[in-house]
Parts: sequence; C-alpha cells; structure tokens
Amino acid sequence: MGRKRILTKEEILKETGALLRKEGIHGVHFKKLSTELQVSRSTLYEYFKNKEDLILSYMRNMMEEMNKQIEAIPEEEEPNKKLYDLLFIFLDHAETHHIDQMIRELQSSDQTLAIFYRTKIHEDLMGTYEQMLEWIDEAKRSGLWKDDIESEMVADLIFHSILFPTRHKYGVKEMTDQLFRMIEFGVRNK
Repeated sequence: MGRKRILTKEEILKETGALLRKEGIHGVHFKKLSTELQVSRSTLYEYFKNKEDLILSYMRNMMEEMNKQIEAIPEEEEPNKKLYDLLFIFLDHAETHHIDQMIRELQSSDQTLAIFYRTKIHEDLMGTYEQMLEWIDEAKRSGLWKDDIESEMVADLIFHSILFPTRHKYGVKEMTDQLFRMIEFGVRNK
C-alpha cells in the first residue's frame, strides 16, 4: 500500500485558484482537484465539507492575502508610491472582482456563511477604497498631483483597473507601470 501524500491547505487553495481561472466555478470538482493534486477525494474532504466550503475558503484566503499586502504598504512612503503599490496589488489580485459573482453562483447549503463572506469582502474593499482616497488627497495636498481632478475619479480608475482585459497581454508589472504613468503624467505628448 502506498504512503498517503502530505498535503497542505495552501496547496489545495492554490490549485483551486488555478482551476477557477482555467475552468470557472462550474469546472471545480473534488474529482478533478484530487487528480491535479494526486490525492484521493477523501483527502480533500478532510479539509473541506464540500465544493462550496472550498471555494468560499479560497475567496476568503485571497482577500486576506490582498489585505495583508495592502496593510504592508509603508506609511512613510510618498502617497504616489503608495498608490502605485496599491495599483500593483489590485492588478495582481484581479480575480477579486469575480468573487461577488462566484458567491452568487454557489448553491451553498450555508447561505448565511456565503452572505457573511460577501458582506465582509464588500466592507474590506470599501475600506481599501477609502484608504486610496486618503492617499490621493495626500498626493494633492503635498503638491505631487494636481488638485483640479476629482479624487473619486482617480480612485475609480485605479479601483476598476482590474477589469481591463489587456492585463493578461502585458502582465501585471507592465500594466501597473503604464497605467500609473497615465495617471501621473497623462497621455498628452508635450
């Protein structure tokens, strides 16, 4: 009899993310996941009750990871550098804009838990949006950025950059660099 493979929850969540990106929420099944991870389905049930529990855990983990990175942005940095870092984090975690849709698509037996995660994720995103507005206003007050453009407009551009389809074409770093240059310097040839 073969030895049971030691598996971590992080490995399962990482593979779940890869499967979600590749096949969408309806393509995630314990059978497919167990094949990819080279374990039995019963091993996955040791960690998660069902597919819904797995996907909700993945989404919660993804948001926690993104929030940790945002919280790690040094407070002493110039506001425009903080905003650049935030834009990079957003683009690097672009799947987050699918979370709300995924939660709606889940036929979760625990709707209370699904609603809780949806509410928590919304609160986290709105907190990040408010932080971004503070940094934009700080950049304006310090004279780094013009003050004749509405802060909310700049924040919306950064916040919704995850929806730009060219992110996959250019990669996160190049997309961040180009978008941020457009935000800071415009597109006009002087």
